Amino acid sequence: MKPLATSTPRTIVFVGATSGLGRASALQLAAAGHRLILVGRDARRGASLVQQISSRTPASPATRPPAFLAGDVSTRAGIEAVVSRIRDETDAVDTLVNNAGVMVPRRTLTAEGMELNFAVHHLAPFTMTALLLPLLARGAGRVVNTNSEGHRAPLFGAGDVRLDFDDLQSNRGYSTYLAYSRSKLANLLFTLEFHRRLPAFETVAVHPGMVRTRLVRSMHRPGFWLLSTATRWMLSSPAKGGEPLTELATAPAVRNGEYYNRSRPVAPSPHAHDREAAERLWQATEALRGPFPAKTARPRRDSSPPAGNPLPADNPLPTGPPV
Repeated sequence: MKPLATSTPRTIVFVGATSGLGRASALQLAAAGHRLILVGRDARRGASLVQQISSRTPASPATRPPAFLAGDVSTRAGIEAVVSRIRDETDAVDTLVNNAGVMVPRRTLTAEGMELNFAVHHLAPFTMTALLLPLLARGAGRVVNTNSEGHRAPLFGAGDVRLDFDDLQSNRGYSTYLAYSRSKLANLLFTLEFHRRLPAFETVAVHPGMVRTRLVRSMHRPGFWLLSTATRWMLSSPAKGGEPLTELATAPAVRNGEYYNRSRPVAPSPHAHDREAAERLWQATEALRGPFPAKTARPRRDSSPPAGNPLPADNPLPTGPPV
């Protein structure tokens, strides 16, 4: 992928940046001259990413070096600590990328007692967006949530995915793939509801494709290992998977409130458009994490349309053919 040299430099908070497609996208964004505040759990991988960016990106007075903030975004306390350090780094954020991801074979609880998929894929983007909203309002005000086509149906599962509001924490009969899929549907419901409530902010969700990443590093089941090995040739490289995140984080304009399959806006599952479910989830999430700001300043964007046209369905992002 060629660096986005013509893109206006942005200040980008990138959550989940230290491995896989997140790391690849961070390298692409740095090569294009954007200022990066990188967030991840592993301080060692974070330091190596900063070193890799510094070795690839020539230093200049106009370019600030990337900052890495180690933190656990699976808990509210962890996110609050990260946001406090982000405020020390900048007073405005142009783009927030919520890219942290997990997949675990057994039901796992966070330090707060939340099921891990639900905490990382839904609660974390909700809380990070809420706490950074004042900084996003001082910047361009864009939020990019990494999602998955798995929000439609679970891997190895039958039928479509719906939230079970009596069991959001997967207490009953934990299924690896169903828990993952439900958490991605929750993230998509949040994305669309956020757009409806605060349309002045730009928000999109994106399925980056099937990518070779560390997401399934905890999956030691023989059947899964055989399937992933047999289909490895079909998966995109992290660099290819990172391209949609890079483009959506920096494009002059996006289709606000849309779900992208890599480079193209597509219709999500019908359950993602369930307004009643979205409202119910919003209320349940606020009960767990506190109220989301109802009012805030409008993002610092010109009232006139930005250079270039918004990206309609027949004019996809220039990331090459979907995979």
